[in-house]
Amino acid sequence: MKFYLMFLLTIYVCLTAGAAVAQEPMPKESGFSGYIEILGAYISTNSQLNTDSDNKKTDSLDTSGERVNSFRPLPLGLIRYTFAEKRTQLFMGVPPENVAQGQFFVEAGARHMLSNGTGLRASGIPLTPISQETWEDPFVVGQNRQRTDIDSYGAKLAAETILGSGLTVKYGWVRQKLDDENSGRFLLSQPGSLLTSDDLDDLDRDTHFHRLSAEYSFRIGPRLRLTPILRYTRGDAKGDANSLHALTPQISLLYFGNELQASASASMKSEWYDSRHPVFDKTRRDFSPGLFAILGYRNPFGFKNFRIDWFNAFFKTNSNIDFYESSTFITALGLGYTF
Repeated sequence: MKFYLMFLLTIYVCLTAGAAVAQEPMPKESGFSGYIEILGAYISTNSQLNTDSDNKKTDSLDTSGERVNSFRPLPLGLIRYTFAEKRTQLFMGVPPENVAQGQFFVEAGARHMLSNGTGLRASGIPLTPISQETWEDPFVVGQNRQRTDIDSYGAKLAAETILGSGLTVKYGWVRQKLDDENSGRFLLSQPGSLLTSDDLDDLDRDTHFHRLSAEYSFRIGPRLRLTPILRYTRGDAKGDANSLHALTPQISLLYFGNELQASASASMKSEWYDSRHPVFDKTRRDFSPGLFAILGYRNPFGFKNFRIDWFNAFFKTNSNIDFYESSTFITALGLGYTF
């Protein structure tokens, strides 16, 4: 599950319609607007929790998984309707202002602008653009591991550009539940195993995630914005060994020209877990640096309202438990249309 949390919330955020821009202003006219984008993404990762068929079998719990390279098409978009006189907007999709700030789920909700410049947003998180899977039991050795689905849902509240300033505060909650949770059962069944049934309870990965973030956008030039971001995450899992606290400072630099738009971000995520991991007999500690960049070009070859986007992302997980160490690289090219 940890792999999917990082993969979806930190990396696939880059693979959305061109949004190397600041918070979008409310349209002055009522009506529909939005974007669609088709991307082709090349992904390379060696996480043990990657459910690719090439990573089904592991011969050791003391190493990362097999390096797997794959290509995926990703259709993404957003549709919204604005009530201009009421300064209110309904939307469903990936809000483009989230892209350069490391948040990604398909949202459905409402946005309202107050007269003092504060934007209020409330949304539900009904789904993700790709299926979420993990291993029923990640700790199977010498045999094929079986996949299981992860069901996710949640909500997000935000106060944006508070009092017309660059300050934005957000709170998000996500519930993740596995269809079949069998962590540790293979090792428990082995002769001489030191695991107990209580240890299996500590490995349960069904989790409530709570995230609180604050950011401030500074205009440092006519077309440049610098945005420092700080996020705190609490993962409250059924199993104490998977319950965690995380702190993620991030810095994002945005350039938004008439035709060329670009974003570059760096983050450093630290995680510390509540309890000893029964399989590895130590309490897990992770440190995960990440880099991602977006380059967008509007109206290519004179095609109005179209855009070409190029995305690159890299993150690495360093852990005191070798099983959880991994590195992931993604590059993607996309063609989008704004309406």
